[in-house]
Amino acid sequence: MRILELDAGNSRLKWRLLKEGHIISHGFLANSEDWQFELPRLLDQIGQVDSARAAIVCGDERFEQLSTAINQRFNVSLLKAEVTTQCRGVKAAYPGLGVDRWLAMLAAHHLDRTENKELCNKIVVSCGTAITIDLLSDSGDHPGGYIVPGISLMKRMLHIRTAQLPGVEAEALTMMPGTSTAECMNNGILAMAVAMINTQKSRYKTACGKECMVYLTGGDATLIQPYIQGECCYHPALVMDGLSLVFDQEGQGNSVI
Repeated sequence: MRILELDAGNSRLKWRLLKEGHIISHGFLANSEDWQFELPRLLDQIGQVDSARAAIVCGDERFEQLSTAINQRFNVSLLKAEVTTQCRGVKAAYPGLGVDRWLAMLAAHHLDRTENKELCNKIVVSCGTAITIDLLSDSGDHPGGYIVPGISLMKRMLHIRTAQLPGVEAEALTMMPGTSTAECMNNGILAMAVAMINTQKSRYKTACGKECMVYLTGGDATLIQPYIQGECCYHPALVMDGLSLVFDQEGQGNSVI
């Protein structure tokens, strides 16, 4: 069976194709591109699929566009992941949690189990348009989390909302004090993001009395990873791994549009 999995975020549509449970291809489509033209080309490139499922955070209009294109190209309905109160041993802290955060937590919760590692508390961090930080106990309890602007968004808003601060595209190379305005912005924003994650890791360790693992995903994860204190893992496909977990559990979290 060939299954198309989609992670439709605020900046990119990430996709991967599974055949008999194994990833055989993957890629992404930027939201800034002309989907009317690029999406049919992408689906033609992927080839026929037997099933399609998606995590959507970029709005109902994008989902309808995806659903229509997939149905027309493959004659299959696009399954949409939904957040439930509890799934696969993880319990959500509150209703209305973003589906991308939910799926990332499901995947992180099961990583040490599938890899036969000692169970531990986790901090699940998505480093994209927004930076989301979610705490997750080894038993699957989700006490809550944080949402703040991502690195690129912070740089863009400083440029837009101030008269003299420049636009900065390059990645920060250090968290040391800058010696130019651009460096001060770049290094300072990276330092803020890293400090927030490290602070929560230290606070959570104090609260629960033991070390915890940080799981990073998202486009800026590799930029942030070198500065995280203690144990830290980078998992670029954390959301789609969670998507697989939801739909591989019969009757949990899936709806057909």
